[in-house]
Amino acid sequence: MTNMASLSLDRLGDIRLAIGDVHLSPGMATHRVTIEVQVNGTWLEPESNAPTLLTGTVWTDNPFRWLAALDPQVLAVRSYPVGEKLSFELGDDQLIALERARGRGDLTLSANLQASLMSPLLGAYPVADTQAQVRVRESRWLELLDQAGSEVGIVLRIPSPLTDPSLPPTAADTPESTGSLFQAAKRLRQARAELRDQQWEACVATCRQVLENLALLAPVLPASEIPGPTTKERTKDQRWAAIYHAVLSMAHAAHHDDKTTVDFTWTRSDAEAVLAATAGLLLRYTSSDR
Repeated sequence: MTNMASLSLDRLGDIRLAIGDVHLSPGMATHRVTIEVQVNGTWLEPESNAPTLLTGTVWTDNPFRWLAALDPQVLAVRSYPVGEKLSFELGDDQLIALERARGRGDLTLSANLQASLMSPLLGAYPVADTQAQVRVRESRWLELLDQAGSEVGIVLRIPSPLTDPSLPPTAADTPESTGSLFQAAKRLRQARAELRDQQWEACVATCRQVLENLALLAPVLPASEIPGPTTKERTKDQRWAAIYHAVLSMAHAAHHDDKTTVDFTWTRSDAEAVLAATAGLLLRYTSSDR
């Protein structure tokens, strides 16, 4: 799907861009998006060229938010269309957020472009700006996501305030005695860092702190109020509480040494499962739509 854009260089002429196909190259947690363009300068003679630095930023269209910076590139602009490639990087989180924001239909991005002539001509202002639209058909976008699918993990987005006005200034370094989403989110980030550093047992132990803080943030039914394992006898709240207490029981094993936990050997998959369950419970119990 081709879109046109022009960068007007005062009285000199225009740099015209025809925006073509979009490609996605999967990477390790970071992926490269490449946009094919055809570029030409309207004022140039057939044998001449104008080296031009092209920079810019890419924004989501709905809602309009900053997404990434284009890799700066020097173009050899000629009088006839020459194929070039614009590129930028997206992390796993950005790719997943972009797909969620797309909803249904084509993907539409806005590129704010700036062209700077590297050999300015007398009487012509050497810098031009424009905004170009990049549209990717839904079928093409889904095809690109399929290519990257094996490299992208599932990400849960949990609202995590950077500050909590209900806490005193030193609360971040003291034991939690009151519920704080700031504290819970901080510990969750700590657990993720420990998972990254291959500290499996420490990751699970930190998840225990998140779950204990969660019980102060939201009303979780105590285990004594949950009927036996016959699920037909449990309400929705009781079933969620049963999941909470089961995950908390598992996390306690990474914090207490006794005859039942002495033989525990924590693995990556153990830590990942507890971290995912903890993140899911924190999201569920602190979400406004629960």
